[in-house]
Amino acid sequence: MIEINFNNSNENVIEFLTNQQTITFTFSARKWVNKIKKLSQDHPDEVHYIENKDGSICGHIPYKYLKISPPRKVELTDEQRAVMAERLARSRKNKIE
Repeated sequence: MIEINFNNSNENVIEFLTNQQTITFTFSARKWVNKIKKLSQDHPDEVHYIENKDGSICGHIPYKYLKISPPRKVELTDEQRAVMAERLARSRKNKIE
């Protein structure tokens, strides 16, 4: 069954054709919405989007902005892990208070 109400839609799409200089996108994930909004502020002549009532966005960016890469692997020492764990515990404690 196709959902008629798109309020719960979590679709994120990047679409482009070979040899096309522009990418068309639709994002509902907050991470990508925020990234596009920031890019639009920094490059208003290249990044164009409209925001929908549900907070999702649709628009166009240059093809040269597309980059796919694996996540960085970080090797931490036991001391670095301990410091990070302590920092996280403090942050969680401060958030509760």
